[in-house]
Amino acid sequence: MEWLFNWKGWLILGFVLLALELIIPGVFIMWWGLSAILLAVLVWLLPPLSVGIQISGFALLAIVFSLIWWKYQHSKDKQNDKFTSLNSREQSMIGMQGVIVEILENGIARGKFGDTTWRVIGSELHLGDKVQVQRVDGITLYVTKVI
Repeated sequence: MEWLFNWKGWLILGFVLLALELIIPGVFIMWWGLSAILLAVLVWLLPPLSVGIQISGFALLAIVFSLIWWKYQHSKDKQNDKFTSLNSREQSMIGMQGVIVEILENGIARGKFGDTTWRVIGSELHLGDKVQVQRVDGITLYVTKVI
């Protein structure tokens, strides 16, 4: 087993893990592979490292690299969610046109957009008016008449 705990063994393990990342995508295997390659460099520079220190170093590097990647990707995903309308039906409504089908009180009406009616707010709305969505606030669409 001594063949594994030298710089060549760690280098081979690193490249095997990187190759596995190509076959089994998941991102974390790549960081484990890079950890093994970095450990190979450390063992090459400091040959008398014990087996326990090598294994602990590999585990620590793999965890640190994985956590750094997770934190980076998680923050990137949160930023992207702010600017997407994917799975956000309300935001995808902006610019859509519909027809007023019911007049309620205080400038509030019901408008039909596609196969759904929505609560709409606009000025001087009448039955049958064609309207366009300008903004969305919860379940309320703010509309303007289309001429």
